[in-house]
Amino acid sequence: MIPDQDIGIQGDEIKKSSADVILTNQSHVACNGGGGTLGHPQIFLTLDNEGRVTCPYCSREFVMSAG
Repeated sequence: MIPDQDIGIQGDEIKKSSADVILTNQSHVACNGGGGTLGHPQIFLTLDNEGRVTCPYCSREFVMSAG
């Protein structure tokens, strides 16, 4: 699991480092928090209409890549 790294605050929103954002071209993704002893149980997530989903365990954000 990659810990959140705050890199600035804009309004009420905290920006995270790009290490927490994973680009994908799939509408369904799997997340295990990086696997190993620091990971979490593997779960499957579906990107929303805006092309994003956040893992409820590790807060990694999956974003549909442009193009």
